[in-house]
Amino acid sequence: MAAPRRSWLVFGFSAEEAAGEPSPGPGPRRLEPGPEGIRRVWPAWSYAVLDTGAGLEVRGAGLRRRLPAGCAEALPSETHVLLLLQRGPGEAAEAWPRAAALRGELRGAPACRRALPPGPRRPPLPLLPGGFAVPRPPFFCELPPAPPLRALALGHEHVLALGAAGEVYGWGGGRHGQLGHGGLESEQQPRLVEALAGVPMRAVAAGGWHSASISEGGDLYMWGWNESGQLALPSKVVEEEQDQDEDAGTGIPGPAGPAPGCGGWCRQLRVPAHGRSHTRRGTLHLGLG
Repeated sequence: MAAPRRSWLVFGFSAEEAAGEPSPGPGPRRLEPGPEGIRRVWPAWSYAVLDTGAGLEVRGAGLRRRLPAGCAEALPSETHVLLLLQRGPGEAAEAWPRAAALRGELRGAPACRRALPPGPRRPPLPLLPGGFAVPRPPFFCELPPAPPLRALALGHEHVLALGAAGEVYGWGGGRHGQLGHGGLESEQQPRLVEALAGVPMRAVAAGGWHSASISEGGDLYMWGWNESGQLALPSKVVEEEQDQDEDAGTGIPGPAGPAPGCGGWCRQLRVPAHGRSHTRRGTLHLGLG
C-alpha cells in the first residue's frame, strides 16, 4: 500500500490579508504542493519558505521564487530571513534582507554571518552552538547551558523550547498567554510549562503570539492568542466578521459560537473537546510576524 500523501493546512491570518488582498478566510486551507511536494514549512507574516525536497522556495500572495542552491533551512521574518547555507565543507547561518528572499537572489554581503563549527549532526534552526538564531537584529542570542534542549521555536515576542526529556519551556513576552504559564507575565529565563509536565512532547512550534506542541502519543496542544482563529478554535472576532459578511450576503456561515472563554486570546492551554486533538504528524509550524 502506498504511503498516505502529507497535507499541510493553514489557519488564521493569511499572506493575502498581509498584502491588502481579500482574505480567503480563517481556514483550514490546504497549502498546495508543487510536483516535488512539501517537506517543511517556515512561515512569516506575509510569506513562507518551503522545503520542496529540490531546494527552498519562497511563497507569498501571488509570489513563488526559488532560493539559490545551498540553502538548507530558513527562519523568515518581515525584516530579514535567516538561512542555513551549506557551501563547500562548512556551514554558516546568514541573515539577508527580506527583499532579497522575495527576489530569490542573494547578492552582496549578508547583514550578519555566523560560521558553524564542524561536528556531529546538530538540532535544526534556530538552535546554534551556544544559543539560538533570530531573523532580526541582533540575529543571535545566548542560552544558558542548562536545561539541555533539542528543539526551539520563535514567536514574535516569545520563545518555546523542547527539552531533552520531552519537557516544554516558555519565556519572553507573555501578554497573550503564549507562554502557557497560566498568566500574562513575561519571563526572562526558560521556565517549565507545568501544565504539560508528565506528558512528553516530540515537537514544539511558536506563532506570532500563540504556541503549540505535539506529544509522543500524537496529541496536539495549542494555546495563546486566537484573534484570527490561529488555534483552530472558534474566535469571536472571526465570527463577528463572518456575521457581517452574511448580513451583506458576501460570506459563508461561521461557527455556531465561540468556545467558552475564548475570544481574541486564550489564557490557558486550549484544545478541542475531551482535552486533546489527535494528529499523526510529527512536526508543525506556525506563522511568525
